Amino acid sequence: MGSRFYTHQPKKMEDYQKSGPKAGCFEVNFYTKNISSQHNNDPKTPSVTGTKYSTSPADSLGSLDKHKCNDKNVVNMEKAIRKQSCSHEIKLYKKRYLMLILFAMCSMMNGFPQFQYTVVADIVACYYDVSLSDINWTCVVYMVLFLPLVFPVMYLMDKKGLKITLVIGAILNFLGSWVQCFSFSTDRYLVIMACQTIYALGQVFVLSLPPFIAGVWFGAGEVGLACAMGVFGNQLGIALGFIIPPTIMTNNCTDQVDISYELSIIAYPMAAINTVILVVIIFVFHEKPKAFPSIAQATKPTCKTNYAKSLKKLFNDMPFVLLLLGYGLITGTYFAISTLMNEMVLIHFPGEEVDAGWMGAIMVFAGMIGSIILGALLDRTHKYKSISLFAFVTSFVFMVAYSLLVRLEKIWIQFLMFSLLGFIMTGYLPAGFDFGAEITYPEPEAISASLLNASTQIFSIILTNIASPLLQMYGDFSSNVFFCVCLLVGTIMMACMKCELKRTNADQETDDTKPQ
Repeated sequence: MGSRFYTHQPKKMEDYQKSGPKAGCFEVNFYTKNISSQHNNDPKTPSVTGTKYSTSPADSLGSLDKHKCNDKNVVNMEKAIRKQSCSHEIKLYKKRYLMLILFAMCSMMNGFPQFQYTVVADIVACYYDVSLSDINWTCVVYMVLFLPLVFPVMYLMDKKGLKITLVIGAILNFLGSWVQCFSFSTDRYLVIMACQTIYALGQVFVLSLPPFIAGVWFGAGEVGLACAMGVFGNQLGIALGFIIPPTIMTNNCTDQVDISYELSIIAYPMAAINTVILVVIIFVFHEKPKAFPSIAQATKPTCKTNYAKSLKKLFNDMPFVLLLLGYGLITGTYFAISTLMNEMVLIHFPGEEVDAGWMGAIMVFAGMIGSIILGALLDRTHKYKSISLFAFVTSFVFMVAYSLLVRLEKIWIQFLMFSLLGFIMTGYLPAGFDFGAEITYPEPEAISASLLNASTQIFSIILTNIASPLLQMYGDFSSNVFFCVCLLVGTIMMACMKCELKRTNADQETDDTKPQ
C-alpha cells in the first residue's frame, strides 16, 4: 500500500511533510484527494462500496473539490482512510494540559461575575436603590446575549480558529473587569449592567470551547475527562462568585462607605488577574498540536462547514433534538435555582446571605466533583445514554425530596440537598457536551456545543422568569414543584432517546488506535 502510493505522488508527499497535523502516515485532505487514483491504479485494492470515481485522477480531484461534503462520500472515504492509516503517527503532547489550564483560568474569570450580584441581591438592590428584578438582570443578561450571538461566534470559531476565539473572550473579560472598577457609587447601577454585559459577551466566546479543546488536543480515551475539566474552570469561577461577595460585603446597605470599599476589594483583583491571563493566552496558547491526538480527529472531514446544511441535519436528528430539549431543561433548572438562590434561602432564613452564598458554592463544588466522575465514567464505559438517564432521574428525585424536606426549615437540610442537586445537575454540564459531540460526529463540536448552550440559555430565561414570580407570590413550594415538573419531562425525553455513538465507532473501526 505505502510504496505504491508514495511513487505516484512524491512531490505532494514532500510538501505534506512540511505542513499540518498528521493522521496515521498521511494528512487527511491529501489522502482523501488521492484515494481515487490509488484505487484506479491498484487492481488489488478493494473497492469502496457506494462511491464512484472518475477514470481520470484529475477528474476525480475536480469532483472532490466541488462536492459539498456529500454524506456518502465522506463516510466511505473515512472508512478507507481508517483501514490504511498508520496509528503510530497519532501523538499526544504534554503541553495539552497547559492549554487546558489556560482556558480553564479564562473561563473561571468569566464565570465569577455571573452570580456575584444576585447572591447578595437584597444588599445590592438596597445599595443601588433598585428592585430585586433589576439585580436578577445582572445574571439574566448572560442568557439573553448568548442567543443572538452564539451562531456568529460559532462561524468565527470555524473561520479563525480556537486561539482567536479564546483571545477575544479574554479581551472581553479584561474590559468588563476594568469597567467594573468604576461602578462603586450608589448611582451607578447602569455601570454594573455595562460590565455584566461585557462579561456576558465574553461568555459567548468561552462557553462552547470545552468539547472543541478536548477534541483538538486530547486522545480518544481522554476527551470526556478533558471536557469536564474545561467546564470545571467555569464552575469554579461561579463557586467563587457565590462565596466571595457575601463573605466580604456587609448586610447593612445604609453603610455606603463600607459597601463601596467592599465592592472595590472584589473588582480590582479581578481586573489585575484578567490582565495577566490575557497576556499569557496571547503569547503562550497554541491553536492545535502538530499531530492529531486520535483517529476520530484525524479522519474528521476538513472541508468548509456548510452551517445551513449542518443545522438542518442536526435538527432532523431526533436523538440530538431530544438531547437538546432535555439538556436545556436540566441545565435551565440548575441556572434558575442558582439565580434565585438568595431569595429561596432568605425565605426560610432571613439575614443569612453568607449561608446562601455558601449553599450556592457547595452546589457548584459538588457539581465539579460530579463532572469529573461522570467524565471519567464516560471515557471508561461510553455509556452515554445510561449515565444521562441516571443524571435526570436522580435530579428529579433530589428535587422532589428538597421540595418536601425544605419545609422542616433545617439549614443543614438546605446544604445537603443543594450539594446533591449540584453533584448531579452541574456534573451533567460537560457530560451533555460530550454526548452531543458523540452523536453528531463528524459535525464540528462547536456546532453541537453552541446549540446545547443556546438551549441552556433559552430554558434558563424561561424557567427563571416563570419561577421568580411563583416564588415571590406563592412561596418556594410552588416554584420547587415547577422545577420538579421540568426535570420529569426531561427524564421522559432522555428515556425515549435511541442513539448511535458515532465518534466512539469511528475510533474503534481501526484496530490499532492507541496513541504512542
